[in-house]
Amino acid sequence: MGCTARSKGNLYISFRVCSLHLPVSLQPLIATPVSTEEFLVFGPSDPIVAAPGGEAILPCSVFPAMNVENMEELRWFRSRFSEAVLVYRDQEEQKREQLPEYSQRTSLVKDKFHQGTAAVRILNVQAPDSGIYICHFKQGVFYEEAILELKVAGWLTDPLY
Repeated sequence: MGCTARSKGNLYISFRVCSLHLPVSLQPLIATPVSTEEFLVFGPSDPIVAAPGGEAILPCSVFPAMNVENMEELRWFRSRFSEAVLVYRDQEEQKREQLPEYSQRTSLVKDKFHQGTAAVRILNVQAPDSGIYICHFKQGVFYEEAILELKVAGWLTDPLY
């Protein structure tokens, strides 16, 4: 945890700015904003539900709203940073960094970039796609992440009587 103390002029007002970054395993399993000096990143607080064979949209936004098109990196990943579902850097998707199981099934939704929102579209959603996703937005030395959950709805094969 890093903290800095600051004071404001002759008013003798002082405050401390602290940041704490926990490993993903210690963070709550909901999409909650985490503060930095530059922006917050957040996603939906409820799980995203998709039907098998359908599509899922995993959105994340920044606050305050700013155009994210030129952000240094946008990344969606599973439990490890290296398990990339989609990486957008230098205004291009970086397909070589993507997990093979997401190849040809993902795309970046850019229509709300100017409002501070980016999303990953996953096509042909399957049961193994269920679980936790982390969106990571980086600009300069600042980065923030939000946690999202995708649930792939199953079909009931035996009726319940």
